Amino acid sequence: MKNKPKHTILIPAMLDDTFGLLKCAFASANVRVLVLYNTEGVLDTGLKYVHNDLCMPSAIMTGQLINALKSGRLDPDNCSFLIAQAGDACRGSNYIPIIRRALKNAGFDIPVLSLNFLDMEKDAQFKLTPAFLFKCTAAVFYSDILMMLRDRVVPYELEKGSAENLFGKWTKRLKREIFRSKGLDPFTMYRRFYEIAESFAAIKRTDEKRKRVGFAGELYMKYCSIGNRDLRGFYRERGAEVVVNGFSWYCLYYIDSHLAESQGLSPIVRLGYKIAGSYFTALQRQMVRAIRSKGFDCFEPFPEFKKAAEKRIPCTCPTGDGWLIGAEICAFADMGVQRAACLQPFGCMPSHVCGRGLYSSIQRRLGNIRLQSIDFDSSLPTVNIHNRAEMLLSF
Repeated sequence: MKNKPKHTILIPAMLDDTFGLLKCAFASANVRVLVLYNTEGVLDTGLKYVHNDLCMPSAIMTGQLINALKSGRLDPDNCSFLIAQAGDACRGSNYIPIIRRALKNAGFDIPVLSLNFLDMEKDAQFKLTPAFLFKCTAAVFYSDILMMLRDRVVPYELEKGSAENLFGKWTKRLKREIFRSKGLDPFTMYRRFYEIAESFAAIKRTDEKRKRVGFAGELYMKYCSIGNRDLRGFYRERGAEVVVNGFSWYCLYYIDSHLAESQGLSPIVRLGYKIAGSYFTALQRQMVRAIRSKGFDCFEPFPEFKKAAEKRIPCTCPTGDGWLIGAEICAFADMGVQRAACLQPFGCMPSHVCGRGLYSSIQRRLGNIRLQSIDFDSSLPTVNIHNRAEMLLSF
């Protein structure tokens, strides 16, 4: 009797430096996870099935999925597609019906599953278990510290490729631990944070000063090289240091703004989310301490991060990336990062209202930071994006 083939969960690329570890939380003996990084023709395919008035990530994700299913390398009868839903007024929370309709029009019938914490899409909700959530937590924090330390070291390393190689070695090691549920307790994670920081600090670096550019804005555009046309590589080629904040700050923003105070949840569930927020905060404090113990800088832990932001911007809009956009810009200024690339899909209302709507006010109040807003549209040539990005390096 032949072994039953593994079921394949397809996930759209979104968090480049997080999904390498995070996908290990989803995988099991009977399930494999495939992150869709295919790019050839995906936007053209997506625009055949998604209205161009919607934000660009929906077209890219839909195009990636349909092209992957048409490639012949997957068995559509043994696949499902998983996408996260925030559950707020952001159009990203409504991708699921759009993708289901696109699949139907393209001739495919695979399950579209929802990863959410608000009990939505009950018939298609990905099951959340304590073991799974502990794996996800470890993946988020380990990928955060690896990403931030790699980005601090790459522009200054004497031996080119040292930081990327070290990033790869740690990722390979931590993948095994997460898949096997080993060392996920907070004490092991605390110790590992310091080991990781020490290993990056050991890389020999120059003392020269380079221009630093922070990335703020919408989640997909900030973290996904497909979405932002590899702006991190663009700035690195020009000798700049790119500063991208860790995903755990978004997770705590989401818990703080969406879950802990949600009126649609029972008091017991809300209490559970507050406990989860406290646990995340404790881990984040240790991660920040480990990073700073070796002379690297990063944002303050979330409670202090939010308190500092409230002195400058209204932290009242939780839709999409909401007030987190302005808060990150303020934190960049406090870190001495004098340039920020503000990235959002064209037509993303939360980013335009909570982000772009505050840019001029933030710049007047801070005075020591320059902002460049870059909208990403399906018809926008890469050269136009690079021209706008180049403006941040002109002073």
